[in-house]
Amino acid sequence: MLPRSSESAPAVNGVLLCPPTHFEVLDTKNEFMRGQHGRVDRELAARQWQQLAAHYADAGLRVHELPALPGAEDMVFTANPSALLPGPDGEALAVLSRMRHPSRQEEVAAHAAFWEQRGVTTHALPTEAGHFEGHGDLLCVPGRRFALLGVGGRTEARALPHLRAAASLQIEALPLLGRPFYHLDTALTVLDEDSVLLHAPAFHPEALATLERCFARCLHADPDESLAGFACNSHALPGGVVLVPSQAPRTAEQLEVAGYTVRAVDVSEFHRSGGSVFCMKLELSSAVG
Repeated sequence: MLPRSSESAPAVNGVLLCPPTHFEVLDTKNEFMRGQHGRVDRELAARQWQQLAAHYADAGLRVHELPALPGAEDMVFTANPSALLPGPDGEALAVLSRMRHPSRQEEVAAHAAFWEQRGVTTHALPTEAGHFEGHGDLLCVPGRRFALLGVGGRTEARALPHLRAAASLQIEALPLLGRPFYHLDTALTVLDEDSVLLHAPAFHPEALATLERCFARCLHADPDESLAGFACNSHALPGGVVLVPSQAPRTAEQLEVAGYTVRAVDVSEFHRSGGSVFCMKLELSSAVG
């Protein structure tokens, strides 16, 4: 395993959510969206979103709500338009994403306004960094100043040196095969400082070798549930609780055997757009007011 820094990132104490007021599948940005155009049940989506928010509140996390913008149908996936990282001075730094699809670029400005209202410094990557899609591809490891960056799907490898220069943490690249797992968070859940849950076929061999080197325990999700149930888009909370999509019961049982407390969450209406539990929130820390 990699050596550890004596410093760690601030603990998670909240989440940023955006209600699915305008959520819809209007085009095909990823393979999961095929055949889903116009099929979203808005009332069901609203109930599922409210249940997800309740899970976070029940876990003791403060829920912040970002107002939904008309015409921003993917804004419910708050993990993507920015990334909250430790900056070089030890303060929180919000790195703004460079979204690949024009329809999602308006979301970045909304995130920038949220951070600025709370006194968090924002950082815009230069054009030469290419595309970068926030915590969809940049997964921070709790208890360690360390993160994993998925490249080869939405985020480009050329973003890596710019992220390393902007933030005060070690970042390792994980090359993805790209389809259908377009973001790292669709194929990998960081469970705790020593463990990950993954779908191995989504990664290049060198990425798998990196994971084996960086973590003491690599759990492999049920393959069918990784595809159909978004098993690896789970969200590990402080205290060993993991929110798992309810369409991944075998993976949930595996996590329970491994010692985690599982909470099944049904956000299946959002699977139509290629996202699940992890995509629908952005973790906040005590550094954010």
